[in-house]
Amino acid sequence: MQHKLAIAGGTPSILSEGPHYTWPRITSNTEAVVLKQLRETVSIYDRSGIFQTFEDEFAGFHGRRYALLNNSGTNSIQAMFFGVPIEPEDEVICPAYTFFATASPLFSLGAIPVLCDCGADGNIDPKAIEKHISPKTRAVMITHMWGIPCDIDEIAALCDKHSLMLLEDCSHAHGALYRGRPVGAQSHAAAFSLQGQKLVSGGEGGILLTDDAELYYRATLLGHYNNRAKKTIPSSHPLYELATTGFGLKHRAHPLAIAMALQQFRQLPRVLSTKRRYAAWFSEILSRFSFIELPIYSTIVKHPSWYAYVFKFKEHAANGVTVQQFFRALHHEGLIEADRPGSTRPLPDFPLFCSRSRRIESSDGLPYSSQFPGAYDFFRKAIKLPVWAFDDESAIVEGYCSGLEKVCRAVEDSPRDFMTEGI
Repeated sequence: MQHKLAIAGGTPSILSEGPHYTWPRITSNTEAVVLKQLRETVSIYDRSGIFQTFEDEFAGFHGRRYALLNNSGTNSIQAMFFGVPIEPEDEVICPAYTFFATASPLFSLGAIPVLCDCGADGNIDPKAIEKHISPKTRAVMITHMWGIPCDIDEIAALCDKHSLMLLEDCSHAHGALYRGRPVGAQSHAAAFSLQGQKLVSGGEGGILLTDDAELYYRATLLGHYNNRAKKTIPSSHPLYELATTGFGLKHRAHPLAIAMALQQFRQLPRVLSTKRRYAAWFSEILSRFSFIELPIYSTIVKHPSWYAYVFKFKEHAANGVTVQQFFRALHHEGLIEADRPGSTRPLPDFPLFCSRSRRIESSDGLPYSSQFPGAYDFFRKAIKLPVWAFDDESAIVEGYCSGLEKVCRAVEDSPRDFMTEGI
């Protein structure tokens, strides 16, 4: 291995131009299923065809009774909240560290996201939830951040104790397992994104899962009027009178997107197997260095989906090297897919939440980072790597492993190299 850092005049670990990671991979099979659907129909008004096939297979995989496709994961989360129903002035405890759409649909319902700090794994901290419960609390919303499952049993027990609903945003965690069961299988309701970068991708799309018929009917009426609602809701049910119009919105998915998503879903077990192997390669390299904190989980309980591999850089143990200097060194080595996530960050950083969620207003004038120290600590230290999904990508993964080891060794052996002008 060439040990001199590229930022100090050495040869980069990876010389090939990017992108090094492309997802989803569009194969001849992907093209075939989309063309087949194109020739059948490009609009489905009820629960038939590719919609029924996908919903049945997805619900079956998770052991759920009902599945509802939507045109985005955000719509699916909104439909889940609407189906509960979450009403004006209700409060839902949400992670302070997540993608904003985990909580932002609450604003459309006049409800209030009450933010809760995260633990060392980046997920909502079960031990911090109870202090946020008030007479207005209706539910706890969790996200399995970066594909690592939350501590579902502990959170579910807390929800049972206080008669709250447990809701899941599983958009990072298709196929992740908690105690042998897929995430999305053990809550009152769960929502998944089918957006372009997700492990099951239709380019855009989303799906809601639940066993609750009332929630399912209300969620259907939010964005699926006429034929779908008429064939979903029993004619004897009080909500049936709204079937023709629904609640006035349209969130229907596109058949071409779902045809693609179904093809992606059927290859998920193979994808997960490959991702676990490559993630283990990263862990084997990074575990050698005391200033790196690996993704936190126990394989006895949790099997991540590896939507991404997110590790933390501990500056206090890094010989004066900052996380930004380390990150820049990775890019100079050619590891251009390494990322410091920006749009996924503590929610108080967004004006939408500061101006509209009164439960995170700082009455004592202290910064939000003091209210949610776990969320800000995780965000500031996090470095994200993609986790490749195909056997023929092993060479680029090996290149990234070599680059990681080279930069980490330099932190220990030649930290002054990181101080090079221009870093």
